[in-house]
Amino acid sequence: MQLRDTHASAGNYVVIDGKGQLEDTVYMHLQRRAEVGKGERVAAGQTIGRVGDTGNAAACHLHFEMWSSPGYYEGGKPIDPEPHLRRWDRSG
Repeated sequence: MQLRDTHASAGNYVVIDGKGQLEDTVYMHLQRRAEVGKGERVAAGQTIGRVGDTGNAAACHLHFEMWSSPGYYEGGKPIDPEPHLRRWDRSG
């Protein structure tokens, strides 16, 4: 499940809710609203949006964050994504 929205600093963003996982992933400064909607399932490799410079962005880029349980909106905290990215890279 995801939530897509717009925020003054984050611009167009989407939260991928890691139901069954301990973390959520957030993608910010998308060119337009995310191409996926609330409740829609997503898969690895699926396009969810395009890189942009919306919100408080100085240049075109993708801002990626991972948030601990209970999640982005429920009081979680940002976490270092490197261990997760390394594990995902090995499994692909």
